[in-house]
Amino acid sequence: MPCDHLGAEDVIELAECRLRELGVPDDEWTGAQFRHGENLDGGMWASVVIEVERRSEGWIVTRLDRSREKLPDGETGLRQVG
Repeated sequence: MPCDHLGAEDVIELAECRLRELGVPDDEWTGAQFRHGENLDGGMWASVVIEVERRSEGWIVTRLDRSREKLPDGETGLRQVG
C-alpha cells in the first residue's frame, strides 16, 4: 500500500532544489540537513516528519516519524535545520 505523504526521495529532491535556489554549489552540500513535516487527513497517521542529511556524495534519512498527533502550525513544510 503506497504512503499518502511525501517520501524520502521527494524530500531529497526538495532539499536539492532549495540548495540550488540558494546558490550553494553541489560540492558544498555535505552536512546540509533538512526537515519536512506534513499533516495528513483520513489515514492511519495524523502527521509525518522526515529528516535527511547530505553525507559525502549522498543523502541519508536521519529521521522518519509518524504520529497520531497533528503537527502545530509552523511545523509543516520543508526547512533547513543544519
